Amino acid sequence: MKIAIFQDYFENIGGAEKLVLSLAKELNATIITTNLNENALKSMEIENVKIIDLGPLPKNVFLKHWAVSLKFFLCDFSEEYDFFIFSGNRSIFASKKHKPNLWYCHTPERAAFDLHSFYCNQMNFFDKIIFAAGALIFRFLTNHFISNIQKIICNSENVKKRIKKYLHKNAKIIFPFADTGKFYFSKPKGYWLSVNRLYPSKRIALQIETFRKMPKQKLVIVGDFVKGDPSENYAKKMFANAPDNVKFVGLVSESELARLYADSIGFITTSLNEDFGMTAIEAMASGKPVVAVNEGGYLETVLHKKTGLLVNANANELASAIEEISKTPEKYKPACLKQAKKFDLVTFIKKIKMEIL
Repeated sequence: MKIAIFQDYFENIGGAEKLVLSLAKELNATIITTNLNENALKSMEIENVKIIDLGPLPKNVFLKHWAVSLKFFLCDFSEEYDFFIFSGNRSIFASKKHKPNLWYCHTPERAAFDLHSFYCNQMNFFDKIIFAAGALIFRFLTNHFISNIQKIICNSENVKKRIKKYLHKNAKIIFPFADTGKFYFSKPKGYWLSVNRLYPSKRIALQIETFRKMPKQKLVIVGDFVKGDPSENYAKKMFANAPDNVKFVGLVSESELARLYADSIGFITTSLNEDFGMTAIEAMASGKPVVAVNEGGYLETVLHKKTGLLVNANANELASAIEEISKTPEKYKPACLKQAKKFDLVTFIKKIKMEIL
């Protein structure tokens, strides 16, 4: 069976891109995407995956999102493949021509649905009008094209509820994975780790505020932003606002990321109502405790007081949790390794194959 996986963009590496690359490798599938960033792809250190790039997109954010939607709507690979998987929210615009299919939904578009107000509140009046109009059209088109989707798989109970609430569809949960064989444990080297895209919804400012309260603790932040995207301005503000004990290292290779996990004291993650949170699994696969905000997908992955601590999204509680874990971080190792094994690649691929075959 020849399988194609449609992925919105490949310009920055996050959980969705990692999942798609591994899925394509295991299924011997072709990835069809846009805005392919060769440097980001190289950092993943995954070979022998065929990728078809539908081409670059406009730098203007508003035009970019509609251009990618149009590219997927117009493309036609229906005669070249036997089954189609959609990843992302704009790739489903190709669903009318490409069947049989399934949509692995990481989340309905958050800027158009559950985080619409969050993003609106950061804009000026003129941008709000454009953003609101675009979100309204996008919601309409999403509900139109979803009628062509034959099966919806999602990554968490949290996202399943969003799909039901905003798209009025049922979905089956297949948890994402961490390729646990890539990760390992080593003695802590005196820093905490954070891994995320540098987007406002990741609440990097909250992490910075937390470590400003603890000048003797160190934080290393792995992650990048898309040039020309509004996230670029957010990232630059974070760079300028960071104290000396917070270090941004940008995009790193998978082998370097594994080393950073291994050498850390623990892992901090603060995303707003996170879809799932694959980085928390990667940290636990490295035997490292996780301090996460008590919301979203973290409730399904982090075991409070066993693999780390779940606290409210404020700097004081996060700082207290970090100070507590830093006293004896290695005591969490056995539970972390055990929990991470529940989200391994073999189990994920087996369940996906059952939905395809």
